[in-house]
Amino acid sequence: MEKYGILLIDDEAAYHAMVSALLGGRGVEVAAVADSDEALAAVMRQRFALILLDIQLGADDGRELVGSLRRMRPWLADCPIVAFTTMRPAAGESYFIDRGFDGWLPKPFKAADLIALARRWLGADRVGELSEESPLAKLLGEEAAASMIERLHVHLSEAVAEIDGGADPRPVGHRVGGLAGTLGFPALSAAWLSLQDNSAAWPTVRALTLETLGGNGASRR
Repeated sequence: MEKYGILLIDDEAAYHAMVSALLGGRGVEVAAVADSDEALAAVMRQRFALILLDIQLGADDGRELVGSLRRMRPWLADCPIVAFTTMRPAAGESYFIDRGFDGWLPKPFKAADLIALARRWLGADRVGELSEESPLAKLLGEEAAASMIERLHVHLSEAVAEIDGGADPRPVGHRVGGLAGTLGFPALSAAWLSLQDNSAAWPTVRALTLETLGGNGASRR
């Protein structure tokens, strides 16, 4: 059965909330799942007009999942699937195109970029326009924005504990860095994302994170 909407495949619940809030108010239905099993089940239940696919899905790899999706249903062969990731390959978008994707929305992302992507693939007549870039609180509402920031603080505290406990900083940096940037903390985001290539930067990243938490995250860096 024909179904208009977007499937978001991402293991971070905060992205589920943000994408749903930003696009839901513009007439776009968003279904969000966290892993490959849930994604494959979702496309068996209904048809989507666009799929946003994270690359690092816990133990799953979006670059492998895109091929599985394409084979699941005839309509998926032509459904636009866009990489939604903090990965920044040297080849840029062509890296993802060569691996079966139709485009790339880098994390951290701006609301305007997400909405422009939806308008491109779903049609400008079906997705409301964003007239100007606005603060997160204005786009999501004060209560929802405060909840997102609170969730970020929890993620930061848990991430510090994970790495201090011996976890590999690279996947943790990927997860936290994208979220921090999207929520408006560019310096904190850059610091965490740097761990993907330079684990030795952890003492600096840790100090910056504790400073942010100690100041209740009030200062957008």
